[in-house]
Amino acid sequence: MPTAKVIDLINQAAEMGWQGSIHFSHYSEPLVDPRFTTFCRHAVKKGLKPELFTNGSLLTPKLIKEIDELVPYIVISFSSPGGEEYWQSLFKKSRVRTTKNLAVLIWSPYTNLLKASISSVASKPCIGPLFSAFRINYDGQMSMCYADFNNEFGLLNAFDHTLEELWFGEEHVNAVKEMAVPGSRGKRGLCSVCPQVYPDKGTYVKVENRLSVPPEGWWGRAFD
Repeated sequence: MPTAKVIDLINQAAEMGWQGSIHFSHYSEPLVDPRFTTFCRHAVKKGLKPELFTNGSLLTPKLIKEIDELVPYIVISFSSPGGEEYWQSLFKKSRVRTTKNLAVLIWSPYTNLLKASISSVASKPCIGPLFSAFRINYDGQMSMCYADFNNEFGLLNAFDHTLEELWFGEEHVNAVKEMAVPGSRGKRGLCSVCPQVYPDKGTYVKVENRLSVPPEGWWGRAFD
């Protein structure tokens, strides 16, 4: 997404009164984008709280120094070595947490757990993601939840509409009303195979055998 558009969306979110957390990547590693700290600084200026979910492999001493405190909350991925004590030692002011449990999501390789989870929530309404997050993809498309890659609900695009129009527009309002009805999940191809529902805690798999410190060479050239 063009830098000017990202800045515009941050501004719009602030103008709508949002002062909570903001993430700058939904599907991939945030630190791949060299503009990450630029966006974070602008978000802080506007009263928002940037958060970082990362595998940590692209962190360098310079980047850690830039991010420390600028991003008050950092989560290290379940796939990364290093315990919480190790990762926290790299930051002086930011709070760091490591993912200790892996959520069973729609693309989970744990087939049996996935099927059981889908079955357990089939008759329940799904209202969590609709209210807990406002997701805008790289192409400006608003998505309903973490798995809504193909605009299942026909939501609006941020390149053509304001954030206020996206959030309060009839497309989103009708989708929220639809998914608040028990049993409505079965009417949507995506929702019918989803194991997640709020406010239930969902199904998780504990991350086992995590090394306390990343092995030599894991960083690649990050610390050269």
